[in-house]
Amino acid sequence: MAEFQRAARRSALSSDYVLAPAMGVHRSTVSRVLTGEIRPGAAFIAGALVAFAPLAVQFEDLFEVVEE
Repeated sequence: MAEFQRAARRSALSSDYVLAPAMGVHRSTVSRVLTGEIRPGAAFIAGALVAFAPLAVQFEDLFEVVEE
């Protein structure tokens, strides 16, 4: 999630209150994903890619796929 947080800072969406609406998710979802309480779901991932589109980041830049 470190790269996700760097992208948020670079895009001026560093606050959960600003980032969540830009991603189309609830603020608590952003907080819970960033603290590791929950895993990012499809809506979170899609929202992040849309919110960070001006930075030209890819899925692989923000997320890591981990097999259970």
